[in-house]
Amino acid sequence: MVKTVDEFIEEAKSKLVERGINLRILEGGTERGLSIIRNRRILDSIGLRIRAIHGVEPSLETDFLGRRISMPVMPAPLSGLVKSVDSNCFNRIIEESWASGVIPWIGYPIQDEIVSFEKEFVWIIKPLEDRKKIESEFEKAERSKAIGIGIDIDSAAGVKVGGSILSYGGTRSLSKKEIVDLASTTKLPFVAKGVLSEVDYYTLSDVCDVIVISNHGGRVLDSAISPLEILNNIEKIITTGVDSGFRYGVDVFKALALGADFVLVGRPVVYALAIENGIKELFDILRHELYRVMTLTGSDSVIKIRRNSLAFQFYLPTSDPLNMK
Repeated sequence: MVKTVDEFIEEAKSKLVERGINLRILEGGTERGLSIIRNRRILDSIGLRIRAIHGVEPSLETDFLGRRISMPVMPAPLSGLVKSVDSNCFNRIIEESWASGVIPWIGYPIQDEIVSFEKEFVWIIKPLEDRKKIESEFEKAERSKAIGIGIDIDSAAGVKVGGSILSYGGTRSLSKKEIVDLASTTKLPFVAKGVLSEVDYYTLSDVCDVIVISNHGGRVLDSAISPLEILNNIEKIITTGVDSGFRYGVDVFKALALGADFVLVGRPVVYALAIENGIKELFDILRHELYRVMTLTGSDSVIKIRRNSLAFQFYLPTSDPLNMK
């Protein structure tokens, strides 16, 4: 019998509690946690139409940065805090992701040297106040097996869980010129992660190769809107992904139906680290769930999932109300 994601996470939680790890730090959001609540409510408010007469067999494979991946779901870029769950976490994320046929993302800061990683990954760093440190991380990426590098732009005021702020030695907002300058220093595909407005999406679409629409899992701003509210409201220009609150195969399907090219999964991957070979098990569960949803909606390919499979129970504007393109 295949586990559900919730069953898998409950198993992991019990292991973490036994080890004395504070789950509130893993699950918590900024201040009142309203962004986390909104992420879940938006996802759950979207219904699906069943289309069972079709005779198609779904294909989950797609391409990302020139690599063929088994499905458009990848680990979100976690940072050094997950060392408390497994001291070998980043090597595990890389190895088990590739065993699942997907590309791992890794987030700054970590204690490991990225040049030591033996398989390909995407490297995301914070918008540090220290420009030389950013450039140093870019140089390391060039010498490593990184296949993409980017900036976590929504960390400009640090990451805030409850009332505690992680500042990473100091972060700040970067201007478009600074982002253009950074992108010009690397030959690697450039990623902007943490976009959460139409204006930022269009501003960066001529700078980046990939944009990730995200509210950082509800850990940078209380009352931030859901990534799906922005995804629904843009004209997609470049490769575009989402993260923040995506936990189930059905969540992935909804994002793809709204135009996302891929989905990043964060907290479930942290829990997966508590279980032996857990990341691969998690992605096997997600693959099984996504395949079933595609079968029951008549979706033959992840790159052709139809928006008309969705039924909305909340207001999603279908045009740009502020004309910000």
